[in-house]
Amino acid sequence: MGEKGRARAFWTRSDIVRLVKLLSPAVVALVLALAACGEERHDPADVDEAPSIATPQPPAATSDEREEVAAEERGPERAACRVPAIPIPRPRECVRGRGYPQCKWQMPHALLSEGRYRRWRNTIMEHWWGRPALVSFVMAATHRYHERYPDQLVAVGDLDAPGPRHATHDNGVDVDIYLPGAMLVENAGGGRYPSNHEGKSAAEIEEIRERVEGLARVLAECANGALRIYYNDDVVLSRFHEWYDAQGFPENPYGRPMQKHNHLHDFHFHISIAEDMPVLEREPLAEDSRDPIQVIEEPPDPSSAPNLASRNRNTTWREEMEGEEEGEEEGAMEPGESERAPDESAMVAPSVEGPSPTATNAPPSAMGPATAPPSAMESSAMAEPSSSTTPTAARAEPPTAASDG
Repeated sequence: MGEKGRARAFWTRSDIVRLVKLLSPAVVALVLALAACGEERHDPADVDEAPSIATPQPPAATSDEREEVAAEERGPERAACRVPAIPIPRPRECVRGRGYPQCKWQMPHALLSEGRYRRWRNTIMEHWWGRPALVSFVMAATHRYHERYPDQLVAVGDLDAPGPRHATHDNGVDVDIYLPGAMLVENAGGGRYPSNHEGKSAAEIEEIRERVEGLARVLAECANGALRIYYNDDVVLSRFHEWYDAQGFPENPYGRPMQKHNHLHDFHFHISIAEDMPVLEREPLAEDSRDPIQVIEEPPDPSSAPNLASRNRNTTWREEMEGEEEGEEEGAMEPGESERAPDESAMVAPSVEGPSPTATNAPPSAMGPATAPPSAMESSAMAEPSSSTTPTAARAEPPTAASDG
């Protein structure tokens, strides 16, 4: 190596040595300063801790826990509504796979219901046909209601009944249901509509309102919330809506499930279900039992009986009731004086030529004497028929084109 190279190498090594000596105090001071900062930032208790590890994750939810969460999202548990094991009449079109209106089901005779329901006195068997889903819905709902209120009479009115009596009941999704003795007023026949609340204590009124709301709840359960009920009791409506909103039902195509309507709905429910409601499952029939094949008979001409034509209804019943109350205030009856009974001949239906195809199924109560007192009508006027009975018709209830009775 030359003299110039040795001088450069020597200078470089010397320079490095001098630089290290100069920087050593500064490096020591820096290390001490960093150590002091570390002591201020960290808790002394952490000094001897082991190196940190990943935070443990909570264990996966069990199947029971997942089901509990799902149940909370679904809302209150509701047992499925089931149709009792009763044969249901239907035409051959149902067996062949036809749809509504060629395929309809008919409500089974009330004697087969074991007390679950009766036929409303103004309803004929020809008006007890409807979509299979509607019939299964009514049968399942009356079955469940009977389990909860076994002593309450339930009367099932018109299903499909197009014509002057109704503006609806023509699409297989409408039905009228009555709770005699429990609704706002009683359709006692003969144009009489006494209050079911008058003369009762607050506790008694509460008890019958509970029965009415109980029916609305059962109907909502069996329709999975997709229904509309026309009824005019504000108290029942408010309580029912409070219960309904807490159930977590899907969106209702009808909006609010109970709505007020004309005064006819003081004494019965008019229920409409969704057209796409599925047929509810039925309990298995006995081995020797089959669904009867039956032709859908056309109903008789509406002019043949007052209970089939709304034009024969008493259109001024509210005014008449108010007038009677005013008359009672003006003067009381003399001792021994009694009210004159209405002319029964005006309440008897004209005879229909020839026997009806379902005459043996027509209950005497369906068109029973209009002058029977309400108490008697609750017990006898709902009775199912005997074939020897000649039907008579009570003057039908108040009218409107959109009314039911």
